[in-house]
Amino acid sequence: MLDSIQNRQSKIQNSPQGFTLVELLVVMVIIGLLVALVAPRFIRQEEKAKLKAARAQIELLGTALDTLRLDVGRYPTTEEGMEALTLSKGIPKW
Repeated sequence: MLDSIQNRQSKIQNSPQGFTLVELLVVMVIIGLLVALVAPRFIRQEEKAKLKAARAQIELLGTALDTLRLDVGRYPTTEEGMEALTLSKGIPKW
C-alpha cells in the first residue's frame, strides 16, 4: 500500500503541470520574429494600394477636366476651381 502511494506521488511530481518560463520565452521570441518578418510586407502592400488608389483618382480627375473642356470648350478657371466639375452653376452646357 505504501509503495502504491509513493508510486502515485512520484508520477504526479514527474508529470508536467504547465509550461516553464523558458518555454514561454522561446515561444514569444519565435512569435516576435515571425511578426518582424511578416509585418513589413503587409505595410508595403498597403502603401502600394494607397499609391494605386491615388493614381486612379488623379486619372479620373484628369478625365473629368477633359470632359468639361470638351463640353464647355475650356478648362475651369481658378475661381471656379474643382467645384466646376461637380456643380453646374454658371457654366453653360455643363
